[in-house]
Amino acid sequence: MKIRHIVLSNLVVMLISASEAGTVTSSADSGAGSLREALGAASNNDMIHFAPALNGATITLSSGSLGITGRTLTVDASALASGITISGGNSSRIFTITSNADVTLRSLQLRNGREDAGNGGGLYAISSHLVLDACSIHDCVSAYDGGGLWGNGITGSIQCCKIAGNQAGGFGGGAFLIGINGTHCLDIYSSQISGNLAQFGGGIYHILASPTLSNCSIQGNSGGGIRSEIYSNPILRNCIVWGNTMSSAAIAASQLNNTSDSHPDVASCLIEGASGADSFNDGSLVVWGRGNLDGSLPANNPGFVGAVSAGNAPSPAADLRVFTGSACLNSGNNDIGGASHDLAGTLRLQGSATNLGAFAGAYESFSHLYPTLDPAGDENRNGLVNFLEYALGIDPRGPGDAAALPVVSRMEGTVFLTSTRRSNGIDIEPLWMTSTHLDPSSWVPMIQGVDYLPESTSTLSADRQQVVFKLLVSDRTRFYRLGFATRN
Repeated sequence: MKIRHIVLSNLVVMLISASEAGTVTSSADSGAGSLREALGAASNNDMIHFAPALNGATITLSSGSLGITGRTLTVDASALASGITISGGNSSRIFTITSNADVTLRSLQLRNGREDAGNGGGLYAISSHLVLDACSIHDCVSAYDGGGLWGNGITGSIQCCKIAGNQAGGFGGGAFLIGINGTHCLDIYSSQISGNLAQFGGGIYHILASPTLSNCSIQGNSGGGIRSEIYSNPILRNCIVWGNTMSSAAIAASQLNNTSDSHPDVASCLIEGASGADSFNDGSLVVWGRGNLDGSLPANNPGFVGAVSAGNAPSPAADLRVFTGSACLNSGNNDIGGASHDLAGTLRLQGSATNLGAFAGAYESFSHLYPTLDPAGDENRNGLVNFLEYALGIDPRGPGDAAALPVVSRMEGTVFLTSTRRSNGIDIEPLWMTSTHLDPSSWVPMIQGVDYLPESTSTLSADRQQVVFKLLVSDRTRFYRLGFATRN
């Protein structure tokens, strides 16, 4: 990692904490203040929160899965900036939900669940209503079906979630769904299902069930992307299904694999290898609607920032944002329902039309945008290295832009710092630092509420913003430095 700096010369701690109203105060598996205790004591319609001190903590289960039976219950970690992780410790399933329960799980990271004698390595839900909101299910294993999630007769939704790197010995590496006579079961919105492994339905396997998928990215699953069997008629809208593999199946059939009585309804999607219903070699079972991109054209490769190979599944590592220039940008149908935000929490509609897949917006990196330039070089010879200009939103091959450099100004006794930045760079992280003198060891990171307060952010162009900070200055002389970390 290299740091480039601009040095600017010239020229109350506010701690805001969440309420302690949450039931869970301990990261222990059981006992006072634990999640297990809170679930056991919860009444119908209760909501379980987490204490601020547990921000980013991991609860590792050592005495079996967490059970919720026959109650309406919400487990919500959304008040924690880094959420909370619940791990099965590679020894047990994480949640077991049964008997007409109505459960909402929010901002939970479910990891390392394991079921060696049954189904559902991460989550097992039967005859219940389930909502997963801003959750992730990673690195879970089932000896049989449903590595990440196994659902039988469930309704509800999965929104803004990531199901990745899970493994099933049988069907449904990411998720296994059983319905009733092909009825609608789940809505899956703005979600990523990637790098999962199973014999069939590496991403999703469903039987007698018809989920609706909107703005989802299904990529790099081994055992196929989506497997539909026995009166399963999934609806796909604004989705990308790409890079999934299934033994002895053609490219398109590895993305959507269907039995003779299942009819996926596909519109405004990109399916690898598919240009029409006859691409799947199944007798045209797929209902090929309007707005689909031709997945047989190389130009329509989605251009993921970090796709994973299905040959390396299980792997949770995929980054399915898309680079600038992707055919998936502004190619969706704005009238499709679903989550208003994408998987990263960004507003779904960024341009004239929504994007395909789980993420809105176009992303960029220095190496993608300028493959022939040295990040540490100075292409336009203006004294600023190429990566620094890129990070500020300037073209390093052009004449430069002195107005983009950070400036300290004073107005009516208040000191402001103004700078520009690239808003879509995936490989940059601004590092603001301050010092009262220029000794190398004196520089410390700037802290919001201590050294500055955000004043405003304005859009200068599609990939460039201007930011203004109000500086909390009490010294006669103070220095500021802006650095950017490079990751490529």
